[in-house]
Amino acid sequence: MPNLLLFASGVGLGAATAALWVQRWRRADHRFFAGLVSIAVTMSLFSVVTWAAIAIAPLPITGLFVGTLALLFALRLYRELQKLMPDESSP
Repeated sequence: MPNLLLFASGVGLGAATAALWVQRWRRADHRFFAGLVSIAVTMSLFSVVTWAAIAIAPLPITGLFVGTLALLFALRLYRELQKLMPDESSP
């Protein structure tokens, strides 16, 4: 399990790097940027939360429960970032 958590935090770091790189583009799609930020924050945060939860309660269902919460958090964060970004179609 520790290797999976290290991989998840690495994916979060990679998504954060990609988000910063995409932000430099003038015509970058805001949905793509919001998705990368959502992935970066969720993977970084929930890799630590999963590690702590499994240290407290080492049950197989613990990882499933935290993973479900992470997915719901990522979707909610993506939707909130979509609301904050300006529309591309408006002048």
